[in-house]
Amino acid sequence: MTIDLRSWTGALAAFLSGILAALALTNPARMRWPVTEPQSKIDQWISSQSTSVVVGAIVAVGACAYLQHRGSRRRAWAFVYSGVVVLILIRFLVAEEVGLDLLSVLGFAKTIAAGLILGGAVAASWDSRLGRNLLIIGVVSTWLAAQSSTGDLIPVSTSSIGEPAWALLLLTLICAVACAVTDDSELRISESEPGVAAAALAVVTGLAITQRILSSVVDRQENPPTFSGWLVMVASTVAVLTLTWFCVRRLDTTSGSGGFLWAATAVAAAATTVFADLTDRFFLDGDRTSPLVIAALAIIAVVFGLSRSRHRDRTIAGLALLAAIPLSEWIFDGEHELALLLRIVALGVGSGLLLGSVLPSNPVIGALGLTVPFTALVFMSIGQHEIETVSSTYVKHDPPSTYVEYNSELRAYVDASEPDAAFRAEAATIAYAYEAPPRSDGAALLMCVVVVATGIALRRRSPVDTPSPD
Repeated sequence: MTIDLRSWTGALAAFLSGILAALALTNPARMRWPVTEPQSKIDQWISSQSTSVVVGAIVAVGACAYLQHRGSRRRAWAFVYSGVVVLILIRFLVAEEVGLDLLSVLGFAKTIAAGLILGGAVAASWDSRLGRNLLIIGVVSTWLAAQSSTGDLIPVSTSSIGEPAWALLLLTLICAVACAVTDDSELRISESEPGVAAAALAVVTGLAITQRILSSVVDRQENPPTFSGWLVMVASTVAVLTLTWFCVRRLDTTSGSGGFLWAATAVAAAATTVFADLTDRFFLDGDRTSPLVIAALAIIAVVFGLSRSRHRDRTIAGLALLAAIPLSEWIFDGEHELALLLRIVALGVGSGLLLGSVLPSNPVIGALGLTVPFTALVFMSIGQHEIETVSSTYVKHDPPSTYVEYNSELRAYVDASEPDAAFRAEAATIAYAYEAPPRSDGAALLMCVVVVATGIALRRRSPVDTPSPD
């Protein structure tokens, strides 16, 4: 059997690009590092992180639409390695001590670069079944697994999960350059139906900005939420679903592929309570499962789901599995490590089944759908607990780290490796993003309703648009 080295290199580049883009676009709601800035700047910095994800998602869809119009795969891979170069430069810049203003700017540069990488990878690999599937596996599994690293202490960074590893950055760069050099110039990106690019850009812009605005409203509710607070959250969820319905109608009139948007919305909703439990594990005593183990489980689960999605119609199976995940919150919580791992596996399988059963043939719609999990900020604000910034002062001693315990709900290790014996109060402010007790039962029920609603809307659609196999 002849091995097509060019195809396998492109597939590997798509997989690595999906991982790298997802890492750069994922910003879990926990930040644990020393910050010596005024409280107002800390608040602005936290707010800018969600906004930067919105910008990155818009860039991803816009880049994919532009590349499809140009038709050049080499140009698409050029977008990918250009984005990787930007991420490498950012990693160099944050190696030194920087202030929050520069971190915010670098955060926007990081998500814009991630948008270029994701948009370029989708445009270059969507026509290849192997490349498309590996890209989806890289994006979805990394999005699932990245939440598990939020309890680890990291230095100052543009993200609460740290900067991408050097090995990932360099390997992605090498593969993207190799694809740009060796790609067949006669093999062009398939043309789009008229109006699809404009519709997709309008949808991603409207949905992402609306999610950002509504999530800030939800975050300002009391914790634990009162009746009025839950009313705001339910109203925000209904508003998101209503807007998604209008967006799907618009996509169906141009390409008949709006089902992918519903599927991605269901995946994002089903994941919220799992992500809340993943971040809560930091507050639990005892050992936690390694993020690498969780990443491996997520990859295997998504691969299995995608491989089964072509066997008849797996849409119902995927929806049922996703709907069961938030309901399992009533039986298990984050303290049951094995149950949490099983829910991650179920989430990966359900995501693969559902997304694989409604894959669009148009890469721009594919890029749009892959950005939804990152921009579903209302769901994340409901599933995750309300963020409360806690500032305090501490005295630095030997040994290199000092254990600080404020109360039973807030514990953290803080860096104490500086040689100075003590700091004055104004010079030793430590900022944490800290979650209060969970809203698990109500959030679980609401997210289950979202999955069921998306399933009903998905099943009632008449257009069916799936890519043909190679």
